[in-house]
Amino acid sequence: MPASAARRPSSPAAARLSIGQVLEMLRDEFPDLAHSKLHYLESEGLISPERSGTGYRKYSREDVDRLRFVLRAQRDRFWPLKVIKEHLLEHGVDSEVTSIASRPGPTASLQAVRLDRRGLAREASVDEAFLAELEQYGLLGDGALFYGSTELELVGAARDLAEQGLHPRHLVMLRTAAERQAHMIRSVASPRSRAGDSAARGEAENFARDLGESMITVHGAVLRTALRDR
Repeated sequence: MPASAARRPSSPAAARLSIGQVLEMLRDEFPDLAHSKLHYLESEGLISPERSGTGYRKYSREDVDRLRFVLRAQRDRFWPLKVIKEHLLEHGVDSEVTSIASRPGPTASLQAVRLDRRGLAREASVDEAFLAELEQYGLLGDGALFYGSTELELVGAARDLAEQGLHPRHLVMLRTAAERQAHMIRSVASPRSRAGDSAARGEAENFARDLGESMITVHGAVLRTALRDR
């Protein structure tokens, strides 16, 4: 028996959580998580909560661990659900998160992290004033309780650019371009979402993530070509 299994409660009833309890457990890290997202991930076979005699979903601790892994992989790596599902089948939720980085993709090198503001500054080797400057120019979300891999990567890259004379105020054009691209992606993905259909909303969200990954690839290729040709 794996050591991880030995640590889990032996009583299934004691480990079962309602959907509301699961959302509350994950609220700090995933404040936008909703019932519809959980229903969609279930329809895609990523999680399989049991049903009570009255039909209510009941989640085990293993379900919550699996859900947390899926949400982090989507948020921090932009991996489509198909890739996440393959990874879980091959390695399981107890595998090293970094093993997903062996797959190709622009965001494959990201490792899942969860940092408070002080931890973000420490890991990125910047001070509070630099974080405040990034917030001032809309490059870093203001007022967040926790930060993930995306924010850590952003702050580190912004620091490197600042050391070469390209300060946050110079990066506003990048933020503006990203916002326009996000609007374009949402305009393409939103028709897939239907009011009252949680599976359709989840599908639209996943489709938007796939488009975003493709957009990152195109942007990188165009920039490399521009730098090479001039």
